[in-house]
Amino acid sequence: MTLFKNLRYRSEQLCRIRHFFGERHFVEVQTPALSADTIVDLHVEPIAVTDSSFPVTLHRDQTYYLRTSPEFAMKRLLSAGMDAIYEIGSVFRKGDRGPFHNVEFTMLEWYRVGDDYRTGMKLLAELIQFIDETLPEIVYCSFQDIFQQYTGVNPHRATVIECRNVAEQNNISYPDSLTETEDWIDLLFSELVQPNLQSVIVYDFPALQSQLAQTRMISDLSGTITVSERYELFLHGIEIANGYHELLDASELRNRFCNNLKRRMTANRSALPVESRLLTAMESGFPASCGTALGIDRLLMVLLKTNSIDDVIPFPIEIC
Repeated sequence: MTLFKNLRYRSEQLCRIRHFFGERHFVEVQTPALSADTIVDLHVEPIAVTDSSFPVTLHRDQTYYLRTSPEFAMKRLLSAGMDAIYEIGSVFRKGDRGPFHNVEFTMLEWYRVGDDYRTGMKLLAELIQFIDETLPEIVYCSFQDIFQQYTGVNPHRATVIECRNVAEQNNISYPDSLTETEDWIDLLFSELVQPNLQSVIVYDFPALQSQLAQTRMISDLSGTITVSERYELFLHGIEIANGYHELLDASELRNRFCNNLKRRMTANRSALPVESRLLTAMESGFPASCGTALGIDRLLMVLLKTNSIDDVIPFPIEIC
C-alpha cells in the first residue's frame, strides 16, 4: 500500500533528522503533552482538558491543555541551563482540519543558546538540504520585498484602505469583520504572496506579527520601521517552518500575551491563562537563543509530492 510505503519513508526521514542534530551535539528531549500552561495566541486554539481524575494534590478546577507547541517547556529547560535541544512530538490544535491540517500533528522544534537571527535561518536551510539534496537551493527574502513584489504595497506602512483596495482589485473575498491591519496583511500574504514561494525563507516580518520574537529598528526610504526577527520557510507555496530570535524580556512577553488575550475576548474566543511557569523561569534569566518549529507532516507532503496530510500519517482524526 502507498501509505505503508510513505510511513517507511517517514521513519527514514526521522532518523536523518536525529542524525543531523546529533552531529551538532543537540540533546533530544521529551516534554509534557499536557500542561497547565499554553501559548496565548489570537489564531491558535488549544484543546482544554478538565477531569476530576487529576491527582488530589492539584486543584480540581484546574484546566490543562494539550500543547499546541513544546515551546514553553523547552524554553524552561533553556532557562535551567540546557543549551542545544530538540524535540519531535505530537502537538494539538482545536478545529484544524483540512489537506494541510490534522487536529494532532507532528512538530520538530529546536533551540540553541548563542544563535542569532542569521544563524537560526542558516541552520534551518542546512537541515532542509540535508534531508533532501534534490530540493532547490533556499533563497532568502525580506517580508517587505516579497510582499511589495506581489501586492504593490509596503506591509510596514500599509493602511486598511490600501489593503482592501488590493484585495478588491484581485477579486479576493474578505469578511466584514476584517478591521485590523495585521489581519489584512495576513490575508494578502496568504492569497497573493505565499502561492509563489517555492523554496524561500522570508524574514523581518511586520512588528505586529512578532509573537514571541525580538524586534529591531531598520531604515527604509520613508524613515525607520520596527520589524520582527522572525522567519518562515516556504516550500512549493506551503508554510513548513517558523523561527524566532527569541524574546528575552519576560515583562514584554507578558504584555504581548495580555494584548492577545484582549483581542481573543473581542473576537469571542475562549480566555487563556496569561501567567505561566515559563514567565516565572524567564524572570530569573533567559539566555540569548534562536528557536525554530517545523511541521514534519507538511515537509513529508512536499518531499513525497502528495496533496493531503492523510497520505503521511497513519491515523487521521476521523479514524483515530
